[in-house]
Amino acid sequence: MEQLTEPKTNRLIDIINWGRELFLRRRVSHARYTIEVLLEHILGKKRAELYLDYDYRLSAHEMDLLRGYIVRRLDHWPLWHLVGTVEFYGLKMSVDCRVLIPRPETELVVECALSELAKNQPMRVRYVADIGTGSGNIAIAIARARSDVFIYAVDISAEALEVADANAGRHGVDGAISLLRGDLLEPFKSGRRCLDMIVSNPPYVAEGEWGSLPPEVRAREPRLALYGGSDGLEKIRRVVADAPGCLVSGGLLIMEVGHGHAAPVREMILRSGEYSAVEIHKDYSGIERVVLARRNIE
Repeated sequence: MEQLTEPKTNRLIDIINWGRELFLRRRVSHARYTIEVLLEHILGKKRAELYLDYDYRLSAHEMDLLRGYIVRRLDHWPLWHLVGTVEFYGLKMSVDCRVLIPRPETELVVECALSELAKNQPMRVRYVADIGTGSGNIAIAIARARSDVFIYAVDISAEALEVADANAGRHGVDGAISLLRGDLLEPFKSGRRCLDMIVSNPPYVAEGEWGSLPPEVRAREPRLALYGGSDGLEKIRRVVADAPGCLVSGGLLIMEVGHGHAAPVREMILRSGEYSAVEIHKDYSGIERVVLARRNIE
């Protein structure tokens, strides 16, 4: 167990500075942010409030809780597993070791989906499939924003679907989402093209990238939700190949892809001959992150 130094006092500002220095020494990324989030969780305060009440003195119980969280964070437990929730698209999502922790860049999938849904608003419910739903973050964010959409949230992991179910209930959209257990698009291979849109953040970490992942990702998040085969494109190839058989005429496929994957995925889509248009959208870091493809119109 990590032997922790002691802060100068139990005064809040001293605790923040002590925690920041400790995490910096141990090369924990976002050191100040990490100690602030842990204190937010323990004290029930917003981060800004920590500095408005910097003379507050932590109780012995609060200090014990904080030390426990710090030890686990230094042992490569993800910060969001420790506090139990992460914010995605303005919504609190429960997360644990059963699901991939939603990343900020995945919000671009939601933005693209909502933008496309807003362009054409027929007088009917649109059917969307979220493939590899994990915590349900994409499906829930879309369902919260659109009352005219019904979403099939699909995952191969029964444990992930338990988390997604709890999150959907938490945000009051469980009636707009149907949870399906299955491998990618297999639940829709009936020969009936019924989906207006497919959204997905599929596993895309390549074999050669696995060892360079941060320890908290490699050891604490589900490999099933991360590993995309030798080149990172194994699951994406299957989705690209199977989506046209599930989408209505002119239906959309919107996928998150890994760094450097957008160009080969675009070529893969064009080579298939099943899609009429392909767009690539960059995330806030300038990385080509989301590929949008429209199925041929019949």
